[in-house]
Amino acid sequence: MEAGLGEIPFGIDFHPSKELVAVSLITGNLHLYKYRADDSSLKRCLEFRAHAESCRTVRFINGGQAVATGFKDCSILAADVETGSIIACLENAHENAINSLINHTESTVASGDDEGCIKIWDTRQRS
Repeated sequence: MEAGLGEIPFGIDFHPSKELVAVSLITGNLHLYKYRADDSSLKRCLEFRAHAESCRTVRFINGGQAVATGFKDCSILAADVETGSIIACLENAHENAINSLINHTESTVASGDDEGCIKIWDTRQRS
């Protein structure tokens, strides 16, 4: 399976239970693809402009109901997987560009930045 993005992908994550993959791009766009391992098909099901700055990392959160993204401008954005609508936005979440996100539990996410700072977030909170 492959998808010609035409843009540089910075982050990729698999949905925890569905055949979905999320891709964050240098342009600030976020793509979601449905895939079928049994027939090697890959189809874009959602694309939206997540941010003006590069979208450097992406992770499914909240049991796969949302995706969290980290940006060059130090912000973190959460969006609904079905609609692409913004659920939460943490501007200036870090003092430096965010380069990593990982979820520990359904509602606990860690983020890391270019200067080595990590932060832990509870996605049930809005800040």
